[in-house]
This record gives sequence, structure tokens and C-alpha cells, in this order.
Amino acid sequence: MTKKQIMILGAILAVLALGIFLKFWVRSASDNAGSARNERVALVEFDPAKLERILIGCGSQSPAVELANENGDWKVKSLWNAKANPAKVEKFIQGLLASRGELRTSGKSFFADFGIQDADAFSIKLFGAGNTLLQDLRLGTKQAGEDSYFIRKATSENIYLVDMNMAELLGIHTDLHDASPTSLFWADLSLFNLDPEKVTKITVYLLKGDEKTMVAGLERVTDPKDPLKNSWKFLRKNMSSPLDPDKVLKFIVVMNSVRAEKVVDLGGKGYGFEKPVWQLAVTENGKKKLLTVGSKDDKGELFYVKRSGEPAAFALKSSFFDDLNVDDIHFLKDVSPAVKPKKDLPQDINASLLESEGQAS
Repeated sequence: MTKKQIMILGAILAVLALGIFLKFWVRSASDNAGSARNERVALVEFDPAKLERILIGCGSQSPAVELANENGDWKVKSLWNAKANPAKVEKFIQGLLASRGELRTSGKSFFADFGIQDADAFSIKLFGAGNTLLQDLRLGTKQAGEDSYFIRKATSENIYLVDMNMAELLGIHTDLHDASPTSLFWADLSLFNLDPEKVTKITVYLLKGDEKTMVAGLERVTDPKDPLKNSWKFLRKNMSSPLDPDKVLKFIVVMNSVRAEKVVDLGGKGYGFEKPVWQLAVTENGKKKLLTVGSKDDKGELFYVKRSGEPAAFALKSSFFDDLNVDDIHFLKDVSPAVKPKKDLPQDINASLLESEGQAS
């Protein structure tokens, strides 16, 4: 082989080596870029203990939902300051803290592709003391999958893919394009949250003007000989039949399970609270809780009720009210069909209630 041939062959080998090196370098750079692109990062960082207010809106409209932490209790400020469901608020906060995003693209020119521009996206703003903004997020209305959403920070052009059910956390059950956040989702619609071991007294009254008739009265009495023992007794002296403590426990469970349909403005008119017809009082841990019933709605399907110490009132289905509308006979021990129980109450509770409703209306 001549010297000239050797030089040509060497040049060819050098070019091949350079090509292999460049290919390796490009692939390595691409892999590194892909690795960075697929890396999931924390999008939300804040101290939950410092969180005092949450605003959730949609598009350029005013915030549809405002939640505020008042002395440790969350309230729905946008719903007549009704008590918020603490479990939903906590799940929302922990969901945000646990979210991890994968960078998909960056740039305002892509915002419309993800429905994540300010005019269309959902906004989630978190505030601390002194109205300090802790987080400001935008949730795109276009999804990548059933539980995949696009999120960006309000001050950033980076768009991240997040695998979590954001719609569920926000209480949205329709397509994001047509949905808007609702305050009712965050409200605590339970009428009672009682500890059966701490309930010591239950009374049900029919109200008729200034008259107040007790139709059910139960009290937990401690055995004077043994402070560790207690039993449920009727308050009415003429109740000669035995009481069933299991039925009392079941009634407490029923009270805890009843949920209202919606929240209404306690300051509104037409709810009948100026002339209530029925009242349930429960003493738990030495504190009395009252549930008062006003009138029915125009369709006769809902009762308007209010809890003591609450700034909002509720609309309760008539069927759920029937579960609470009991008398002393409801708590009697079951007897053999051959034995006819005594009628301890002077009148039928439902008939009396209907008469009270008629006078209230």
C-alpha cells in the first residue's frame, strides 16, 4: 500500500470516528434532555399551618369559591359563611402538596392548546397571613387523560402534566370546558357530628306559637352506686314501658348520617324560622345543640332547618326529616305481637306537626 493510500484510509477512519463520536454525543445530549423533560418535580410548596384563605375561580370571572380558616375551622365565605367540610379541604390541600409535574412545553403560544390561558383556565390561589400570596396556579381545561391535567404557575410559561384527579378535588363532575367551581361542594351538609359515648340527653319538641310540647325525651343516667355504669331513661314520668338503649344508639347514628340538600341564607325570608314548628335538642359533653325546623318549600319536598350557632340555614328532604321526627314510642323495647303496647303519648306526633305547620303558614 502506498503512502498516499495510507493517508486516504486514515482520513476515512478519522471521519468515521468523528461521526461515531458526534452520534454518541447527540444521543447522550438527547437522553439527558429527555431525562430532564420526564423528571417530575414538586409544583406546590407551602406550609399548611400558614394557609388562611383559598380562592378557586374559573377564567376572568370573580372567584366562585372562597374558603377561610377562622380559628382552626374552615368556612365557605362565598356561601353565607357556612361551615366547610374539613375532610374535603384537607384532601384538597394534601392533594396539592403531593402533586408532581412533568414538563411538557413552555411558551405563551402553547397556552391555548392546553386551555391554560388566564381567560379560560381554573385558578387556584392560596393565601397566608396578611393576604400574602403563597401559590397561584392555573389548571388547563384540556386533559391528557381521565386523571391527567395540565398545570402552570401564574407567573411562569412552563406547562406541566400532573397525574391526579384534580376535578374530584375541586368537586367537578362534568367536562372542564363547561364546568365552574361551586361553593356548595365545600359546605358541610351534615346536621350533626355526635360522639355516641358523650351524648347525655335527647329531646324532641312540637312548637305551636308559645306552646312547647315534648314528644320525645331521653336522658343518660349514671348509677349512683357505680359511676362507671349508666343507662338511658325516659324523661316523661308516664312512660311505663321499658326503653331499648340500642334504639337510642341507632337514632344517634341516624342523626349523624342525615345530610341537607343545600345551604340557604339564614337572613332570607320565607323559611318560617320566626314561627318554628319543631325542634330537636341534643346535649353532648355538656353542650346543647339545637336543630330547629321552620316551614316547607313551595313544592312540599324540603323542610328549612337551622342549627344553633350557625350563620347559614339548610334545606332538608322531607324523607330525611321523617327519620328525625320521632316520639318516645320509637325507643320502646320490641314486644311480642300478642302483646299490645300501651299508647303512652296523648296524640299522634305527625298529626300534631301537620297542625302546627298549618298554623305557621
